[in-house]
Formats: sequence, C-alpha cells, structure tokens
Amino acid sequence: MPICDVLCLSRGDVRVRTFPLGAHGLEVGSDPDCDIAVHASGVLSRALLVLPAGGTVYLYDLAIAPGLTDRAVMPIDRPVSIGAGYSITRSKAVVESSPPARTELLDRFPVALRPIALVQGRGREAQALRIADRPLSIGADPDNAVALSDRAVSRFHCRIEPSEQAVVVRDLGSTNGTWVDGVRIRRLELRPGGTLRVGRTEFRVAGGGRAEAPPSVTPVVASSAMLAVMADVDRFARLPWPALIRGETGVGKELVARALHERSPRRGGPFVGLNGGGLPRDLIESELFGHERGAFTGAVQSHRGAFEQAHGGTLFLDEVAELPSDLQTRLLRVLESWHVRRVGSEFERNVDVRLVCATHRDLRRMVQEGSFRADLYYRIHRLVIDVPALRHRTDDIGPLANHFLSSMAGEVGSKRMSAKAVWRLRAYSWPGNVRELRNALELAAVGCDSSIIDEDRVDCVLRQLADPAARPNAGILRRAIEEHGGNLSAAARALGIPRSTLRDRLRDVSSPVDAR
Repeated sequence: MPICDVLCLSRGDVRVRTFPLGAHGLEVGSDPDCDIAVHASGVLSRALLVLPAGGTVYLYDLAIAPGLTDRAVMPIDRPVSIGAGYSITRSKAVVESSPPARTELLDRFPVALRPIALVQGRGREAQALRIADRPLSIGADPDNAVALSDRAVSRFHCRIEPSEQAVVVRDLGSTNGTWVDGVRIRRLELRPGGTLRVGRTEFRVAGGGRAEAPPSVTPVVASSAMLAVMADVDRFARLPWPALIRGETGVGKELVARALHERSPRRGGPFVGLNGGGLPRDLIESELFGHERGAFTGAVQSHRGAFEQAHGGTLFLDEVAELPSDLQTRLLRVLESWHVRRVGSEFERNVDVRLVCATHRDLRRMVQEGSFRADLYYRIHRLVIDVPALRHRTDDIGPLANHFLSSMAGEVGSKRMSAKAVWRLRAYSWPGNVRELRNALELAAVGCDSSIIDEDRVDCVLRQLADPAARPNAGILRRAIEEHGGNLSAAARALGIPRSTLRDRLRDVSSPVDAR
C-alpha cells in the first residue's frame, strides 16, 4: 500500500479534517482564499505556508517571516499551533490505493522548462531575480523579499512558491490583482516565456533545464466552470459505470474523457476512441464490434473491434446520438451482457470495458421523438458531465492561448499574446469553441512577424472568423490546391492560413478535391 503525506487539522485531541500534501504545498489561515481556511478568532488571515521540497516538508510562519526568508523543518506528528486552539500536524497516511490526481489550474505541457528567474527590464538595464528553492514574497512593504516602490502594489501583493515539480504564483489578496499573461489570477503555475505583472511592474519568466514530462491529458483549467467539470471527473473516475459527456462541438469532450480514464483504476489499460457519426453504417459496425475474415466484401482478414481493443481500459464513443437504431440495439446488448460478437462470427467474446459516450445533441428529446432508444439512454446516462462552451468560461481563454502557442512554436516560432490581444479573444463568442480558438491562433501566428501577437492582428483574424463572406469559398480553395499540385501545405501558405484551417474549411464546404 502506498504512503502519502497529509496534514491533519486538529482542535484539542479531535481531528477536524485531513488534507493531502500536494507538490504545490498548502497555505493556512482565516482568509477564504487559503487552501485551508480556519474560521476562528485568533487565526491570522495568512498564518502558515507548508511546502514540500527535496523530500522534506518545510513550515513557513507568515506572521514572523512575511518575506519568507526563514523556514523550519516540520516534524512528523508534532502539532504546530495556529491560534484559537487549532493546531496542524504532518503525518504519514497509509491508503488503499493512490489518490486521484489533483486538478491543476493548467494542464502540463508534454515537455516543460522550469522557470528559474523573473526578469525585469530589457537589455543592459535588465535585472534578474533568481527563483531558488524557497518561497519569496513581492510587495511594497520592506519586509518582502522583493520590495517594489510602486503605488499600484499592495503591501504584501503576491508570493512565488517553488517546488520540485512547478513554480506557482499566489495572489495575497492584493487590491489591483496579480496578472499572468494578461489574465488576473489567484494561483497559477508560471510558464517560461510568460509575463507576471504586479501593479505597474512587469517581469518576464525565464526558463531553465528540462522538467519531468508528466502525461498531458488534463484539460486547461482556470475558470470556475472547468474546475467544476474536473471535480466531477475526480468524483466519477473510480466508479465502474458508463459515463456521458455532453457539450457543444469543439469544447474538448475527448480530453475530458481521457482525463476520466487517467484518473480511474483502468489508467494502466488502453484508451480507445471512436466517432459514431464519422463513419458509414457498415463500417461503424465493424469498427465497434469487429468482423471475421470473409464476413463481407473486402474483409480479407479478421478485425478486433473497439470493444475488444479497449479490453481492460476505456472505450470513448463520440457522437453516440448518430448511431443507427440497429447498432443502438447491439450496443445495449453488450452493455447488458459484456459479451461482443464480431460481424460474421457465431461466437461471443467477453469484454471488460468502461464505456464513456459523448454527444452535442439533446438525447432526452431524441428519446421523446423516438430516434434514440430509451433503454440505452438510461444505461449511459448514469454519470453525466456537462462541458461548458468556451463563451461561458472566458477565464480559460488566456491560458488556452498560451498553451496552443507553445505547442505550435516549432512551426511558427515562439509567440505570445499581448494583454490587449487576450481581452480581444475573451470578447469573442467562439461558436466553434476551443477548436475554433486554436485555428484562430494558428492563423494569427502565421501572419505575425513579431514575437508578440497584438490586438490589431487578433482583430483581423476575428473579423475573418465572424464574417463568412471574408473566408475563401470552395472555388478559391479548389483553385489554390490545384495550382499547387494537390499539396495542402503549399496551398495553405498561398492562402495565408494554417494547413489545419484549410482542412477544416474543406470539410465545411464538402469540397471534393484531390489533396495530399
């Protein structure tokens, strides 16, 4: 059984609550923004910071060391008083299985550079503040590790909290807010290449050596709406029942399904995805249930269907509402017996699969209209996760933009958004949701000669997105592709759009072109 560190909050001899001690540490105090909020007289608004580092847990007394220059090792099972009869102690907790992954404010990049310094100014006047292994506070008060003579900065404005896995900035209830890449934050992981603004003072985040590469299956999470989604994911992950993910096209339903899989006991097994609406009826039957050799014309060898491929893991069935009625019946039979029969076979095979379905349609209405089986609906409707549209979670737009620009840096170079550009993105309605945002950022980055994408460039792209008449029509697309010998990359460059955007436009207009 694995062992993990926990913090136990006690009053007298009574244990009040236990908190897992994660990589980012925990702040204790009476302020509601603290990780552990103790609502009692005698408890300071920000009393303690408990931070793991190098296999040791350190305790920072925020009352006597606001600049966080002093620290003490926190011993196991020895209580530390925080006032009003409350104490906090660290202990080793033995658990039956690994705790579910905690939701981060942002998903991790496949390979990240750990921030090592905050840089203020440019050229010869630039000053670097190295991020060591201890937290440091920033504010106007001289007791801060970094004292700024800036009237827009609060006495104790924000705090940088480094750990082995990440560097986090935490706002300390400042008046004017702490801003990362143009977005006001409470607590956020710093990324190399980003900006941190405190009052009127701006720092650039400089990176160092390679960090460990954790799995990048967690959606970008900064808004309260997506935090609620990931809370549902954490609650449902350990349950064996089918789950249904609902949301508009392009909101990231598959990414949520992957997160559900990675947090589940089946995370060591396969994750298999299949789009129920993207294939002809005969092909979807074969892809879902498999077929034997000779079952139909062209079946030159046997094929394991998605259920067999996902054995021991998770099957993600997207656009489940598009399944024909006879395949709905077959799917229901599998869910009732957990036996699957390949097309053209007389034998059934046992399967051990968790089914996660997704749809952008109203299944309840389809049941009422008779186009979707009621018994299948109730089978897959046991655990429901609603992913909100991007226009309802605009706090995610800035972090998403940074993530996408980082992921395409190899093709378009290192780019970042100006603060005003981020606000332009937040003001747009995004009918195509996250998928449309990525396409817009690709388009903005391809046409930007500077390392900073400003609001003018974003305005140009958004006008094109908002006005379908401004987009190349099917004839223009076809002519560009033909003139470049069917090469989509060359045609996209000639049109001034990314290759992925060109592919999306071709699907939109159903243009039958010979492209490669």
